[in-house]
Amino acid sequence: MSNPVLLIADPNISRLTALLRRCEDHHGVTVLGAATPGEAYVLLESHLPRRVAVAAEFAESIEFDALADILTMIDAQVVIYGQMRRPAGGYPVHSSPEQMLSRLFGGLQPARPAPTAPPRAAEAVQPSMDPVGGVILLGSSTGGITALETVLGSFRVDCPPTLIVQHIRPGFADGLVRRLDQLLKPRVVAAEDGAPLRRGVVYLAAAADRHLGFVLRGGPKIRLIPGAPVSGHRPSVDMLFTDGAALADRLDVRAALLTGMGADGAQGMCALRRAGGHTIAQDRDSSVVWGMPRVAVEMGGAAEVLSLSRIGPALLSREAVRQRRLS
Repeated sequence: MSNPVLLIADPNISRLTALLRRCEDHHGVTVLGAATPGEAYVLLESHLPRRVAVAAEFAESIEFDALADILTMIDAQVVIYGQMRRPAGGYPVHSSPEQMLSRLFGGLQPARPAPTAPPRAAEAVQPSMDPVGGVILLGSSTGGITALETVLGSFRVDCPPTLIVQHIRPGFADGLVRRLDQLLKPRVVAAEDGAPLRRGVVYLAAAADRHLGFVLRGGPKIRLIPGAPVSGHRPSVDMLFTDGAALADRLDVRAALLTGMGADGAQGMCALRRAGGHTIAQDRDSSVVWGMPRVAVEMGGAAEVLSLSRIGPALLSREAVRQRRLS
């Protein structure tokens, strides 16, 4: 069994370094440090720390509100240290690093409870059996969890079937599925091989040993594809977008590439755009890490470059335009 992980997030480099050194004496605990929100995102998503200590300056920043969603999702035990000038959001606060260290290694209070969404109306529980009309594909990595919540938050209960590849550590995907399903109007499920694509359902790639794709034979349905990592990842955004490109002449395919490190999804987005699909890349200012979308933009794969808040409505407006043309 791997050691439990403690993450310390503190913008004061000298204080962070001193705390990391003091924690080295606690055997059986892996201690990590983050000095920026971007670093914290990477470490949270890749290491799933069980314990997190946050400096007051960090906890009072706008960026921490997004990090708090991830902390709740992974059920991290959190403490804040320093002088808070606003409510701590339910987290225990200690006035000094010394008190914080004592609390960390002597037991912690659980993180804030996950927010609950109002129950879905009865008609919203069952997905629509209408023809799918088209599909939406989303790819994301670092910072993608909160980005997905924003994009999907604008989706209505009968949205087009939506397929997602989020780079995520094995064992984390099921928790993400549960959280999104609680928060969103459409259903959110783990993608299963052979499952038919239905309106009102969001499918998340949850199998760490399979790529996510889809086929039209016998009706649109999910396919989980064995194979080596592509663009350094499995599941890979490039694989999903490439499947979309292969079917774009028979199906309305819309795709967005969200915040993330690296280049996964850029080549697939180029292929999808050439095949006639509509492609959107998240812009620099709203990205936690402008890596994947930046490469797609530079390669000419993005038909549009939009801020995060505009991506969801843009994906849905494409369907509205299509329906008006068909009527």
